[in-house]
Amino acid sequence: MFSDAHLHLADLESRDPEFPKALPGPDWLGAAVSHDADEFELSRQLATRLPGCLLGFGIHPQGVRDDTAELLAFLARNGKIDFIGEAGFDFFGDRPERIRTPKTLAAQKKAFEFQLTLAAGCGLPLVIHARKGLDLLLAYTKSLSTLPSVIFHGWPGRASEAELFINRGVKAYFSFGTPLLRGAKHAEESIAFLGPDRLLSETDAPWQPPFGQPWTALSALDPIAARIAQVKGIARKNMDHRLRLNFLGAFKPGKQD
Repeated sequence: MFSDAHLHLADLESRDPEFPKALPGPDWLGAAVSHDADEFELSRQLATRLPGCLLGFGIHPQGVRDDTAELLAFLARNGKIDFIGEAGFDFFGDRPERIRTPKTLAAQKKAFEFQLTLAAGCGLPLVIHARKGLDLLLAYTKSLSTLPSVIFHGWPGRASEAELFINRGVKAYFSFGTPLLRGAKHAEESIAFLGPDRLLSETDAPWQPPFGQPWTALSALDPIAARIAQVKGIARKNMDHRLRLNFLGAFKPGKQD
């Protein structure tokens, strides 16, 4: 039982056109993101080969743009997507547009606030991308708490920061991926602290490859889920079941098995 809370179908297909034949299990579920019209259309086509795949669309903070807002609104308001995202803030500083300045902050805030308002209006889950932006997101907890769910993709924070979102009423899920395979201490700390009902597993395929790999395959979900179970001290079978319930709770709130 495998539940992948974050992947990129179009980018994965560019690495391995036959990847749908190599799912980690027959009951696999996944949540795939897209950020422009061509990527969404290809993802939609690929998802027809993946019955367990949900689709989302968002304005990524790494590439803020205005020309996709109308498409996003159409998809969200007409039931064409299961969630909005990934949305959020990225001020990691590795590119000029990811250095926090008044101009870049204004652009990212505008994009995020548009998506937050749209998610609230459509009753959709919101997938969050955050690098050096959790302080900004904490200012939106009142609005975030009105959403059916908020999924923190590749949770970058500490346990104490996760607790802040929970204590402020955000229906938050925290997703963990390949950094766990590299011994990421902040991830292990957060998993150990959080209740099992707050956890998600993800690959972010094909991005964030494990050591020695050119890209991340969907099969990476197996060792990721195993590590989550190990850190929590929960039997693997039970943890997989819990991760499935959490996936459904996050992306299909109110429709859990």
